[in-house]
Amino acid sequence: MENIHHELVKGFQSFGAAFRIADVFRDFVELAALVLINQYAFDTEWEQRENRYHEIRRKYPEADFCRFPEMLGVLMLAVNKAQKQGVFDDVLGRLYMDLGLGNDSSGQYFTPYCISKLMAALGGLDVAEKLKTEKFVSVLEPTCGSGANLIAFAEHVREAGYTPSQRMAAVGVDIDILCVQMCFIQCQLYRIPAKIVHGNSLTREFWSAWCTSDWVYGGFAQAMADKVGKEKAADNGEPFSTPVPPALLTLEQQLVLF
Repeated sequence: MENIHHELVKGFQSFGAAFRIADVFRDFVELAALVLINQYAFDTEWEQRENRYHEIRRKYPEADFCRFPEMLGVLMLAVNKAQKQGVFDDVLGRLYMDLGLGNDSSGQYFTPYCISKLMAALGGLDVAEKLKTEKFVSVLEPTCGSGANLIAFAEHVREAGYTPSQRMAAVGVDIDILCVQMCFIQCQLYRIPAKIVHGNSLTREFWSAWCTSDWVYGGFAQAMADKVGKEKAADNGEPFSTPVPPALLTLEQQLVLF
């Protein structure tokens, strides 16, 4: 795993003085997020995302741009190896810090993965018991960063003997679109059903959402909608019978569920 990590670091450093590492990293993350989501999200924003991809591509000579898919391949290899070993890792978060990209002015430092694992173990003490009777367990991370806490929770679900792609649902929120895209990429590669929201958890402003394929095809949007409908019906003392279309829920309503 360490060899793969060093290979990623070298990949970003190979662009030379013509490009700032911070800019290259940001472009890599956005490109990767766009490539991954446009494989399955054929919505009204598909073409806009595709145009953005080519806009970034035009910034780089072909020889330099070719490094991006190579690094994505290395990242996918790192995640695949972690999954096979059963020991997950916040690959992008660690890479971000090792490249010296931590933001001093805003205090943006990603949680070390060992701390996230401890938090997941403490916060998920009843996961195994819950999954005996519930379809899935859910987790909300209001400042998700690169997704370390969500990844650690997925690892905890796996350690409990369950498959994260089927038995957990995650919602992450961050005010920084870079963090949103980092978190989305890793949740997608780790096959975590997740909705990663670009928004402000404190002011409850929500601008966009990036949903992983396991979230979309696993029916978690409908499961959330049904839960909202049941809670509303219970508050009004009425029986719940008609499923609520997910499209009718605001992002705020969906986040309240967690």
